[in-house]
Amino acid sequence: MGALRDEHHNGWLMPSGNYAAAVYEDQWDSEETIPTALPAAPAKIVSLRPTGFEAARTVGEHIRSAVPVVMDLTEMEEAEAKRMVDFASGLIFGTRGGIERIARRVFLLTPADVEVTVIDRPLDESGFYNQS
Repeated sequence: MGALRDEHHNGWLMPSGNYAAAVYEDQWDSEETIPTALPAAPAKIVSLRPTGFEAARTVGEHIRSAVPVVMDLTEMEEAEAKRMVDFASGLIFGTRGGIERIARRVFLLTPADVEVTVIDRPLDESGFYNQS
């Protein structure tokens, strides 16, 4: 098949409408099977960079209010950062949400009604995800 170029239409062929169309034998069951509206996406995402564990309450309140939180722990001491991750893990478990590490010491916490799709994540030599 040749290139779709033509000097008369800025270098590209205009659609002619003479393309084969798919024909389906099955008819739609009814209009009721088609959803009337898509679920609403979250209206906001909160980004926090806590310096101490006192921010745990703020994280919890946002997740309980169904607001996703980006939790950047790079400003925290290691012991407090581990404590915050433990808190967040319990919070997410209790609310049936999700937690995803998006960078070193940065986590995305999502409420139960938000789905996160990971497109690319590096594997280490053993075939397991690199968690460092």
